[in-house]
Order: sequence, then structure tokens, then C-alpha cells
Amino acid sequence: MVDLRTRAEMIEKAVNDFGAFLHDFRMIKSISLQQMADRVSITPSYLCRIENGKRMPELDVRLRILTKGMHWSVIDVMLYLDQVIGKELTNYQSN
Repeated sequence: MVDLRTRAEMIEKAVNDFGAFLHDFRMIKSISLQQMADRVSITPSYLCRIENGKRMPELDVRLRILTKGMHWSVIDVMLYLDQVIGKELTNYQSN
């Protein structure tokens, strides 16, 4: 089980820099681009663009990566969504 501070840091990194977070996860777990792409039903080239910050995937793809690719718990996904929605609301209100 992940302690609360580590969980909060993990979620914050996923919200603020999803691509780098994904890349770090793959490197730590020794998962190839192809393996991760297969897990989440996207192309390796699209996954590479996400990791390099050239693409920000739609929310459904991010959730698929978090759940199928990284095996996040329902609680972690809910906390992630809470932060993403909060960030989007802040951006919306400032425009």
C-alpha cells in the first residue's frame, strides 16, 4: 500500500506532467513502449508523443493508461479526477 504523501505526490505529478509521469513509470517498471501501447490499445508512436509532451491525450485515454497500464486503484483514479477537474475549473474561470 502506498502511503498518503507518496500517493498525493504521485497524483500531483500525473496531473501536472502526465507524459513525464508515464515515461518514469515505464522506465521504473521496465515496460517497453510497445508493451504499454498494447495494454492500453494505442499506438507506440502516440504513446511516445504523449511521453514527450507533444500530445495531451483525452481524459478517457489517460484513464485507460492509469487503470489498464498502471493498475491504479479506484480511489487513486478518483483523486486524480478531482485534481484534474479542479485544474480545469481554475483555467476556465481565469479566461
